[in-house]
Amino acid sequence: MTVSDAFAAPGRNRPAPSPAAVALAAQCRRAKSLADTAPDRFNAMPTPADASAAGGEVQLIVRPTCLADWARWTHVLGIHDTRRMTHTGTATVCRFELDGVRARLVGVGVPALFAQTYGPKGAPHA
Repeated sequence: MTVSDAFAAPGRNRPAPSPAAVALAAQCRRAKSLADTAPDRFNAMPTPADASAAGGEVQLIVRPTCLADWARWTHVLGIHDTRRMTHTGTATVCRFELDGVRARLVGVGVPALFAQTYGPKGAPHA
């Protein structure tokens, strides 16, 4: 069964897309392009990134093996504000902009690396 286009009937005109829809489509294309080029762009990093794009936002998922790897990722991406980092228990999420596109860096296992290095959250430090 085929579904015919409702606007193909005589006397019906397809509405023009709104400027907001056009802008969102352009942002989604830029995000997809960045996600597609991320493996080549970040091939010198110590751990590879899984890159994806959805809703005009690029998501980079990394699994650092030490805090130095995590520090290198945040430094290369220009993430200096630790207040924008959210710890979810098993991962740390950083929101930033990459080439004018909204992006999110997800560090899987980063809270465990901090706990291993500095002790559990809330524990007294010597």
